[in-house]
Amino acid sequence: MTVEQKQHEMRPNWWQTFLNGDYLNKRPRRGDICNATILSKSDHDILVELDGKRDGVVPRKDLEQVNADYVTQLEVGDEIPVRVTKVPFNRSGILVSLKQGLYYQDWLRAQRLMEEEKVIDVEVVDTNRGGVLAKLGRLQGFIPNSHLTSIPRWLKHHQRQERKVELVDESLSVLVIEVNSRRRRLVLSERKAQQKLRVQLLADLHEGAICTGTVVNLTDFGAFVDLGGIDGLLHISEISWNPVEHPRDVFSVGDEIEVYVLDVDRERERIGLSRKRLLPQPWFSNDTT
Repeated sequence: MTVEQKQHEMRPNWWQTFLNGDYLNKRPRRGDICNATILSKSDHDILVELDGKRDGVVPRKDLEQVNADYVTQLEVGDEIPVRVTKVPFNRSGILVSLKQGLYYQDWLRAQRLMEEEKVIDVEVVDTNRGGVLAKLGRLQGFIPNSHLTSIPRWLKHHQRQERKVELVDESLSVLVIEVNSRRRRLVLSERKAQQKLRVQLLADLHEGAICTGTVVNLTDFGAFVDLGGIDGLLHISEISWNPVEHPRDVFSVGDEIEVYVLDVDRERERIGLSRKRLLPQPWFSNDTT
């Protein structure tokens, strides 16, 4: 290494110091997201404090794009999330967006929900060829057809489309599986949410538990009962103390019944149920249906 190179290395890197200094860190820049404190509020705009030294303005045009009820309840002293949209050369009259700040907040929430693998309920607001659209805060998430369990796969195409339309305004339990704020891509999955719920339900179920379920299918050998995300088999021999020729003689699909858990096979995800265990035994009562 030459003497000149050594001397150059020993010189203070003033430019890097400037870049890392307090001065620049505190200067609001376009695109910055921060929590701002409301200083004043009018019908035309909201004045906020950004960093203790500089003020920003949320213009009327931006406020008109935010939920009116939310804006109405804001008061002086409240903290709100904002995004810096314009910084004039003299650094006065900084413009900020409440709408973009709130959207950023929702993207952070979506990211957190995905990392935590938390099952949440969302409302379906629209449909398209590839799936359905649902609201997550102020964001719009997409649930692909392949991740919808509310629509049976055996339905014909036109039946699936009709069923999707019926889902509008309904609530679905989903997991967030993809978040990309730059591409405005938010993907949700009802199928993966049900898989997670099945695992949780299987872990919580135990022999001797008494549950309330819904009859979802009737066969010659018994009835399948939905226990809230996973089906259990109520064998025909466990329906009543009296002989039953066919489960349809006792139940209809959609009936809500109380059942006793006989056994739980977690590896094969099979649950054995009984109804007669909850009925009076024949030698105590004549009513055994």
